[in-house]
Amino acid sequence: MNITDVDDKIIRKSSEAGIAFTEISRKYESEFLDDMALLNVRLPTVITRVSEYIPEIVQYIEKIIENGYAYEANGSVYFDVDTFDASPDHRYNKLEQGAANDHERREEGEGVLTDETK
Repeated sequence: MNITDVDDKIIRKSSEAGIAFTEISRKYESEFLDDMALLNVRLPTVITRVSEYIPEIVQYIEKIIENGYAYEANGSVYFDVDTFDASPDHRYNKLEQGAANDHERREEGEGVLTDETK
C-alpha cells in the first residue's frame, strides 16, 4: 500500500505545530489502519511511504526538467503538457469516461482489465 505521508498540508501543519511531519503522518496512518481493521479489511503486507523515496523522486523530477518536459516557477515544478505532447516520441492522453473499454479511442492499455479479461 502506498501512503502519502508528506505533502504541502502536512508540512504546513507540522510547521504550525512545531513538530516533525512524521509525527502527524504516523498518527493519521495509524488511525486509518485501525479503521480498516475495524471494517475487517485485510491490512497490507507492505507499506511504502513517499518520505522513504524523496531522493528518487527528486532525481526523477530533475530528469523530467532536464528533458524539457517540466519547469520551475514560484518554488514549484510543473509538468509541461504541451511540450510533452508536441514531442514526436510522446503523446499525453487525457482520461475520458468510457475510454478504457473503447479500443478505438486508446492506443495503449493491453494491461487494462476489462470484463472480458478479468
